[in-house]
Amino acid sequence: MREISKWFNVILLALFSCGLYSSIALAQEVETVDDAKAAMKSDKTGTNPLNFTNDARVYNEYRWLNTEGDGSQNLVTGEFRTPFAGGKWQARVKVRRNDLKADFNNDGIDDVDEGGFGDTDIRFATIPYLNMEKKMGVFAGVEFFLDTASEDALGAGATSVAPFVFVPLFNPIGPGSIFVPGYQHTISIDEATGRDEVHSGLIDLFLVKTWSKNKYWGYIDPQVILDYEDETEFMLIELQAGMMLGRAGHSMWVMPSFGVGNDRPYDFSLEVGYKVVW
Repeated sequence: MREISKWFNVILLALFSCGLYSSIALAQEVETVDDAKAAMKSDKTGTNPLNFTNDARVYNEYRWLNTEGDGSQNLVTGEFRTPFAGGKWQARVKVRRNDLKADFNNDGIDDVDEGGFGDTDIRFATIPYLNMEKKMGVFAGVEFFLDTASEDALGAGATSVAPFVFVPLFNPIGPGSIFVPGYQHTISIDEATGRDEVHSGLIDLFLVKTWSKNKYWGYIDPQVILDYEDETEFMLIELQAGMMLGRAGHSMWVMPSFGVGNDRPYDFSLEVGYKVVW
């Protein structure tokens, strides 16, 4: 816990420094409301949670697990997002191929060696509040985690519901940036026989910046996961760099991620992905 608190304080200090810089940047260059809306409409990076577009993504993440012996996990994820209800809501679906190998006892023998279909996520999100003059909004909704894994080790073994609320703040470090702090609470509503209940919280501090008229982007996403059921916690720090490709709406990204804390699921991961936004 002490290690997580240290990292959390460092990240908060960095984000506070970004906010201090923004007071200077915004004094020099302030977007009008119309400019901000036009910029959002033309943004095809898929990094703005308030920009309800159609998009399809596929990405591969390889994880070096935090196990006593060798442990690795490879996740291939297909994701689709689409607006509905006149663009007031957006639906997102994630499906996964999960390959997991882990030696928990460091005896040279894999205690788990499974591959197959993983859990499925379905999310519904809306924007109950948006004020471009104040450069802020509210992004809220609910996510469902479905117990669809083909093998016990490849999923949580529970169906869970997870309401969330985020407060996007526009231009904290100048035009083309968004800071999206938020919280998501997950609780299981049905568990498979012999599987534990799920009860956890996620504190998310997402900061993204785009350059060259949304051709390039980068973000940092510190996440604190609080497992209320097992009374444990850990942190994940994701760093992403992406760029638009030659065809309209096509882009790719690379994202390393680091685990912090004794109960972290992995030490390091690397994700590469491709998306189309229209």
